[in-house]
Amino acid sequence: MVAGWMRATEAKAMYIRVGLDQWIMVNGNRVGSGQSAQRIELNTAGLSGCVAIGMSWGHMISLAHVYSGCTAATWIPADGSAGYLQALNEAFAGSRALMLKGRPEAVLYWSEGTPNWLPKQLYDWLDARDIQVNEELAPACRIWLDDEGLLKWSANLTERPDDVRNYTTSANAAATIQFYKGLSANAAPATPPQGE
Repeated sequence: MVAGWMRATEAKAMYIRVGLDQWIMVNGNRVGSGQSAQRIELNTAGLSGCVAIGMSWGHMISLAHVYSGCTAATWIPADGSAGYLQALNEAFAGSRALMLKGRPEAVLYWSEGTPNWLPKQLYDWLDARDIQVNEELAPACRIWLDDEGLLKWSANLTERPDDVRNYTTSANAAATIQFYKGLSANAAPATPPQGE
């Protein structure tokens, strides 16, 4: 186990950092029991030109970090290869299959300077699925479910500032991740905790 993972388990929440072009879904309910019960939260950073899609699926949450390389040319590639639209559709279908009931809710995060095409394309993609979409402007985001099971989000990577480096990544959170999809060949885990 890495030191970041150890510190994360001592915190009030377990933070999983979503890397570039990753779609990660976890059970958003608390894990463990008694005073050691933890809420699982997903976060991502470095949204310079990229867009994050946070979603609730009943008791599950998912977060995707869509790379700025998602453009009109890579949405549906002219050469017939799989593009972002196909990958996002597959990720959506895989996540939807784990949803017991209800309707997903979403939040889109992007930073200043992000070309309008990508957030608009992702908003339209979600809207076409009859999903309520909220929008935020920030270079990082975090999502979780509150005690009533409602989707919550923040531009702060952690609840407590001291926990900002206390996270794990997809490289060592396999037991917690319920569904994973790489959105392109660029998909990669976030770098291990070393400062923000």
